[in-house]
Amino acid sequence: MSKVNYFLTIILAVVFLFVFNVLAANYSDGTLLRAEGDIKVYLVNNNIKRWVSSLEVFDSYNFSWKNVKVVSKKEVSAIPEGELIGLVVSPTPVVLANPSPSSTPSPIPPIPAKINPDLPEIEYVRADWLISHTTVNYGKVGQRIVFKYSSKEKDKIENFNLYEKKPGSQYFYKIAGFEEILSIGCEDIDINGQWMITEAGECGYWSIQRVIPPAQRGDTAYLPASDYLIGEYVYYVAGADKDGFETKPSAETKLIFLDPVDILSPVDGKQINGIYPTFEWTIAGGWPVGSVADYFVMISDNINAPNPVWTKQFKISSGETSKKFEYDGLALDSNNRYKVNIYGHYRKSEHDPDYIHIPLNAPEFLIKKSLWTTVFKSIFASLFNLFF
Repeated sequence: MSKVNYFLTIILAVVFLFVFNVLAANYSDGTLLRAEGDIKVYLVNNNIKRWVSSLEVFDSYNFSWKNVKVVSKKEVSAIPEGELIGLVVSPTPVVLANPSPSSTPSPIPPIPAKINPDLPEIEYVRADWLISHTTVNYGKVGQRIVFKYSSKEKDKIENFNLYEKKPGSQYFYKIAGFEEILSIGCEDIDINGQWMITEAGECGYWSIQRVIPPAQRGDTAYLPASDYLIGEYVYYVAGADKDGFETKPSAETKLIFLDPVDILSPVDGKQINGIYPTFEWTIAGGWPVGSVADYFVMISDNINAPNPVWTKQFKISSGETSKKFEYDGLALDSNNRYKVNIYGHYRKSEHDPDYIHIPLNAPEFLIKKSLWTTVFKSIFASLFNLFF
């Protein structure tokens, strides 16, 4: 290696370390961070970030959402990452040299809530997948549960509980409890963990939706496919009196998350030939027999963001495994960068399960410039420089 190259290498290394240290701001030990638009929370110690791996872990360490600092994604990614933070477990018991075979213990069922028979039941409940067509939310989906409880004075309560049974689970678990929500009122708000309750229009109707704390009215946590389990999410809601005695559980309501869409074309980060791209994607099994799902293909560009510049809807019957389609909108511009979103949705009625099929990611692509375009641009640039 020549001396020049050697000194250049040293200089580049010094510059890299300087930039890295500037980006990775120094935080005091015990700082809680999350990136803007991301629900993951990290604990920083000795300038090493550790992921707080679940809401249960967050609560078990008595962390507070009001202490979580929101910073840019670049700032979070610049901090070196250590091992994740899990639940605190008791010391491992001594294992015998030749232990006898044993089966994996079953999950412990939660203790059933005590019922107040004098309280009326929840009158109505419905779970919804929430879909946003804003470019930043491509490949993401939110959740909401709407319910109705009596708004009569004699039925007055101030607490509501949300229960969930995740795909593969045998039992329901309470995932959020809301307090001081006056059932005879028509407007209120409370946040518990990742869930927020607000009024839902008419008196007696309430909406519970997933959020990224801290949150405010109108906020929704649109999360990527990797944050969801494939299968059936089941929910019910119960009201509770001041002593913790609940109403009878509401009817169950279901959200079905299907195996994510695999967008085969266009390929993320690749240039495509021609100004009319071909879209191809996989279609999941699991749709109800005889159903016809609505699939949407949409494109955004870096000029007109955050909204799509083109959208197409398809009706696809259950049993199909893939779909291929050639873009039929206005010619795309080779100077722009494009992002595509493809998802499927189906619900027979508001009383039936809500199905969603979203992609693992939203590919970005470019239109390859033609040879003639490049030639004409070069000629024009030369003429411009010659005369001006």
